[in-house]
Amino acid sequence: MEKIHFLGVGGAGTSAAAALIKKSGFDISGCDEDKDSIYLPELKKLGIRIDTTHSPHHLSDVTLIVYSSAIDKVNSQNPEIIEAKKRNIRSLSTEDFVVEYLIKDKFLIAVAGTHGKSTTTAMIGQIFEDAGLDPTVYVGSIVTKWEANYRFGEGNYFILEADEYQDKFLKYHPKIGVVTNIEYDHPDYFKNEEQVMESFINFVKGFKEESKLLLVADDKDKNIKKLTEETKSLTSIMKQYDPKSFDLNLKVIGKHNLLNAQVASLAGKAIGIDKSQIKKSLDSFLGISRRFEFKGEVAGVKIFDDYAHHPTEVVVTLFAAREKFPKEKIWCVFQPHTYSRTRALFSDFVSSFKNADVDEIIIVDIFASREKDTLGVSSLELAQKIKGAKYIGNIEDAATHLVNNVSSGDVVIVMGAGDIYTLSKLLINKLEKQ
Repeated sequence: MEKIHFLGVGGAGTSAAAALIKKSGFDISGCDEDKDSIYLPELKKLGIRIDTTHSPHHLSDVTLIVYSSAIDKVNSQNPEIIEAKKRNIRSLSTEDFVVEYLIKDKFLIAVAGTHGKSTTTAMIGQIFEDAGLDPTVYVGSIVTKWEANYRFGEGNYFILEADEYQDKFLKYHPKIGVVTNIEYDHPDYFKNEEQVMESFINFVKGFKEESKLLLVADDKDKNIKKLTEETKSLTSIMKQYDPKSFDLNLKVIGKHNLLNAQVASLAGKAIGIDKSQIKKSLDSFLGISRRFEFKGEVAGVKIFDDYAHHPTEVVVTLFAAREKFPKEKIWCVFQPHTYSRTRALFSDFVSSFKNADVDEIIIVDIFASREKDTLGVSSLELAQKIKGAKYIGNIEDAATHLVNNVSSGDVVIVMGAGDIYTLSKLLINKLEKQ
């Protein structure tokens, strides 16, 4: 049997791929220097050996290595990459592995979009699961119901979150493709919005014959309109936009989630699932991690964690928060994600927070991720441009500031795509010790 070793196994997508192939009966190992990854406990529960260092010794009996996008296959000095090349061990990116090992011969439903794709993927997965179709689902976030970022199924349907970053989604050729929305993002890869549009158009051009494109968007949305115009001759399009047309009683908050639910319902409709069953599934959907996720309440202070890292996501999340808590004092602690995104969308971030109906805004230092601080932009500068915002660079210092200033009844939203999620636990621990 093949022995497969995953590099960067703690990543959202790579961990799901490792778990699914392990459930299929393969011998799996992995390594990741981020020992605190939220995805590692599930892998360890499955019996996958995980190392927190990279070493050639991990490859003693390995026949295939799979590497995440965090590891540069060509230029990396990663010792396992070097050793694999020396020994002619086959290597695949996570996306190529998914194509070759996981979705082969499956009915593929791929969910793309700048925002909402994780939630929409999970919603579709639950609809198909509740309909008895036993789907396999590959998600970039932990789904509350499954307590994992995947679902292993024996059925023919494979529901996959398709990431546009680095054009990864162009490797997938679905029978049903979903596009939730299109905006400019990932400025470290895409130079402008036109490049983003070109990638989404190419994504749809790669659909299989007799495919369907599912959209829920306002006709005033110029990017969705352009996508449909460019691809209408290639695929059957199912599209709707009417938040009041579908009588849903969602547990997850916000108009954006109602739109996610509408496009998820189209996926069920596309294969003939009964509308009442779709509604029942969506109404019982509990959400996914880091999407306005309730982390706890201490001393009357409610704490939520959210993944928002794009100006549009900031707006819709904080709008939804104010709808849910119309009279409470709301604190938002935001961690910008990458220097390139902060610089490219700087004025949009300023506008988003200026228009946000929250009482206190704290900006911590930028999470660099794969980048270096060479672009001349900072969280201090961002905070100075947002009236009333406070810059506190360090996460622990921000937690201490909150402890000293929050009161019973306040709501704290911890927001960003980096390691800002650690602030929730810090804050809860500090409040409990008071």
